[in-house]
Amino acid sequence: MLTNLILGIIVTAGALYGLYLMKGIDRFIDDEKELQKKAKKKQYAVIFGKSKEMEQVASWFEKAGIEPVFLESVYIDRAWQHVEYLAAVSDSDIDNLSACNLFRKMYPGAQIFSLCNEKMNMRLYRQSHVQIFTEKEELLQRLELLIMENEVGAA
Repeated sequence: MLTNLILGIIVTAGALYGLYLMKGIDRFIDDEKELQKKAKKKQYAVIFGKSKEMEQVASWFEKAGIEPVFLESVYIDRAWQHVEYLAAVSDSDIDNLSACNLFRKMYPGAQIFSLCNEKMNMRLYRQSHVQIFTEKEELLQRLELLIMENEVGAA
């Protein structure tokens, strides 16, 4: 009888300790999920230039879940840790090329799109490894394909 009582106490204590360990594992998993949510990177798409199409370009990036940032002059903000895209849509090729070269050096993995306003400057854009568009409609079509690729990738 005493052995049955001691055995019952040992089994009960083991079961309670097992439950305590399982709760600890559950807490650890929940904490890990919270850390992953906090570590989720915020992606940026920089839209450089001053034109009426900026709003259309921004809407394409917003649909993809990427925060658009508007620039009218060439500079970098330290808060932009993960710039994924640059769309240079100003009417000046010099400004577009300056922005493209700066962002190419600062964010080597970013996809860079630019409008080429003068055909004779296309060689300079190619040397800078920039995806060139001569018409704003072409750029918008490319961004639409980009959105579709992101939606397919998310599914």
